[in-house]
Amino acid sequence: MIRYYVYVLCTFLFLSCQNKKIELPQVKDVEITQVDNFSQVHIFYEEATGEAKLNANELISSTNWVFHIDRRNNLEKVAKHFSDLQEKKKNPRNPHSNPDAHVYFSLADIPHKQLGFIDVTNLTFLTYDPKEELKYGNTPIFVYPDGFRLKENGGEKTPWDKFGTYKNVYYIYIFSGKMTFQQFIDIYWTELHQNDGGIISRIYILNEK
Repeated sequence: MIRYYVYVLCTFLFLSCQNKKIELPQVKDVEITQVDNFSQVHIFYEEATGEAKLNANELISSTNWVFHIDRRNNLEKVAKHFSDLQEKKKNPRNPHSNPDAHVYFSLADIPHKQLGFIDVTNLTFLTYDPKEELKYGNTPIFVYPDGFRLKENGGEKTPWDKFGTYKNVYYIYIFSGKMTFQQFIDIYWTELHQNDGGIISRIYILNEK
């Protein structure tokens, strides 16, 4: 297993890699603290341009994959890189494909000062198309850092402390592509997973101008 030396600096946890540093998303708790037999993806944040720079040179198809993603990156840009690599991993024509391999995001577990992981093997990012909304046949929730709407442009945002779902109702979650990856993790992991009791496997990205 490849080991990382992580350290706390000014309340931020950084991953040291290839003479660059990734500012990992911060969380209060994680369920997975070790991953074996993995290769890595790095998505750096370019401060000068705001671009999400991908480095996937070390990927091995047959291993578990760990994505180290700078929390300042734009969600829409991260989703594009993630989707492209997931498509390659799931390609049935890949002779080295391993159906038992998993995919993880790495996180900074701040209270315990450790590196943690969430399993996103089944996570899929899709582009939301309002013209196709009737075909989805589900209840949409438009997700923003400061709250959510039940319609894209209808009404004020409801704050996250008022969020709740009904049993036997299938929701589709449409995230603002403008939010940062940290904001995405705050909602996806903390608000939706930990408070609603399960990982959401399909996320739509609203590409806002």
